[in-house]
Amino acid sequence: MNSKLPKPKRNLLPNGRRNPLIMAFLLAAGGTTKTTTTVMLGTILALRGYAVRIFDLDAQCNASEILCQGPEDLEENDFTIWDVITGEASLEEATAQARMWNGDKPEDWDAELDGEWEEYLPIPNLYVVPGDEEMKNLEKHFTNNPEDFNWFWELVAKYRMGELTAQENEVWLIDLPANYGQVTLSALIGMDEDDEVIPPVLVTGKEAKQLEKLLIELSEVTLRYKNKAAPARGTVHHILLCGTPTSTHNAAEYQRTVDEIEQAHGDRVLPYVRYSGVAAGQYRQKAPVPITDPKSRPALDYTAVADALGFPDLEPEQAA
Repeated sequence: MNSKLPKPKRNLLPNGRRNPLIMAFLLAAGGTTKTTTTVMLGTILALRGYAVRIFDLDAQCNASEILCQGPEDLEENDFTIWDVITGEASLEEATAQARMWNGDKPEDWDAELDGEWEEYLPIPNLYVVPGDEEMKNLEKHFTNNPEDFNWFWELVAKYRMGELTAQENEVWLIDLPANYGQVTLSALIGMDEDDEVIPPVLVTGKEAKQLEKLLIELSEVTLRYKNKAAPARGTVHHILLCGTPTSTHNAAEYQRTVDEIEQAHGDRVLPYVRYSGVAAGQYRQKAPVPITDPKSRPALDYTAVADALGFPDLEPEQAA
């Protein structure tokens, strides 16, 4: 793994900023570990004491499912990200406690002696605005209801105008779909230079090309909204290389891609997330790897990423 030194704790509310820090994970390619990165990093930051809110904007709802707030987990009257966008619910109303599955109840479990079995356990400091399969129809909704397109900007503006107050150590993580359509664009509006668009890049030639396309797309979006009331200034300050070579997963193609991206963007490359099959298990387990297997390769690698992004462990009195 490359040696990227930890950074001092970043100022989450610089220059009088009032809204939480925003980090969006985006690359226009499927299976690039966007969801894995969102959930893994979000869990690590929450365990370190930060107040983390995950926005699941992908119609597949995978981040929500890992955190036990997917479509099958929700009650009939529970709100989702769809309700926030369409104005049917406030952010707080649609925010749910992230949870992990506690496994099947042991056969010898005695409710009288052991208490009621908890099927789900809350993950402290970690919250999710659940995804919604209806998000696949959002572009059509924006066409028919153009006033809803600025939903994210309007949400951020409530903080900037003092209607809502961010916690000192609050962070928003956004799991975006694998495209640059209207859903993605609506979330970029409201981001400023202190926020981040972080592309998780699987180290194949295909993904490397998508990285360059992303940088061009973001530049064009920034220019397009430069003089508008709601600018979009999401910036790639860091790049995350995933599935990097190991002693047993070391095809020349992977290393070539790592070398090319390091040469072009070395100062922005985060500690590598090495290839591992462990992370895939969190979908079946419905529990994030940093909790179920904190000594595993992905948990350790994402811990190094959190350090490099400027999120050290908070002292108890600093925790949100």
